[in-house]
Amino acid sequence: MNLNEKKLFVMDMDGTFYLGHRLLLGALEVSRMLHARGKHLVFLTNNSSETPQYYTDKLVRLGVKRKHFEVYTSGEATISFLKSNYPGSRVFLLAVPSVRVMFEDAGVCLSEDDPNVAVITYDKTIDFDKLTRFCGLVRDGVTYIASHPDINCPTEDGPIPDVGSFMELIKASTGRRADHIVGKPNPEILKMLMKDYGVREEETVMIGDRIYTDMECARKAGVESILVLSGETTSAMVPEDHDYLVIDDISSLVSKI
Repeated sequence: MNLNEKKLFVMDMDGTFYLGHRLLLGALEVSRMLHARGKHLVFLTNNSSETPQYYTDKLVRLGVKRKHFEVYTSGEATISFLKSNYPGSRVFLLAVPSVRVMFEDAGVCLSEDDPNVAVITYDKTIDFDKLTRFCGLVRDGVTYIASHPDINCPTEDGPIPDVGSFMELIKASTGRRADHIVGKPNPEILKMLMKDYGVREEETVMIGDRIYTDMECARKAGVESILVLSGETTSAMVPEDHDYLVIDDISSLVSKI
């Protein structure tokens, strides 16, 4: 893989660029070098527990220059998906308060009383009442949308349950799987970024720590990819017949850019 030929670097955050509130080895060097070489760095995260502004502010606090990157989340992508495919829908939303505000500000109609769409994002304020109501709606046949399928979210203290874990609970309770999963590995989220930046598949590379989301998204979109072992995936989990580059962490990219 010749990284010099790549123009768009699409990178995961949790477990790839940082863990919790700690930048991973090589993070600042990679962001600086990409900017110096005129490359685009876009952080594409499935984590919908915060707004894009939160992640932008966090990266700046950690020392990354604002002009070096952009952020796009599965929460944003879910809003776009709803507005394009279910305009005017009444949405029962599982989300943290700041993400609920983001949906409302974008013109999504949130409804507790008469929803016809049920959406689950990474709601760290979730409780039994919310889950019970959500499962009831899914059982009644309303359209069921998930922002992303990640089973765990990596943190400094180890993995914690993510949306995919709750999706398994919902499946066990209702017998239904999500009608639509918006985030990675859905290739449309990556294709949208390539279109926005005016680049082709061969000019794009995806970098992340999960095989079933990051690497699978890249494969489906026809994009080369790099798996880092600094997050969810261990070396023992990598299949022998993989078609992506495997590195310990993004510091290995410094000599390749």
